Amino acid sequence: MTLGVLAPYRGLGIGTRLLNHVLYLCSKQNISEIYLHVQTNNEDAINFYKKFGFEITETIKKYYTNIDPPRLLCTYKAHRYITS
Repeated sequence: MTLGVLAPYRGLGIGTRLLNHVLYLCSKQNISEIYLHVQTNNEDAINFYKKFGFEITETIKKYYTNIDPPRLLCTYKAHRYITS
């Protein structure tokens, strides 16, 4: 699944509401892990997800072939952080 908020709507709380809803649905369906992929230079997204308890678990070099930088961060949120 791909989720995102268009640039003109960022900073209005929409992303927070969207992610809170996803976490709520995960808790109701007993989903125990969530993984995200974020470009290494997307500091806004990295900081946003860290606020929700996501942790960087891996950096994949040369993941992208047509985007600079070509590195990708894998982030992870364990079940113990998912609450309704």
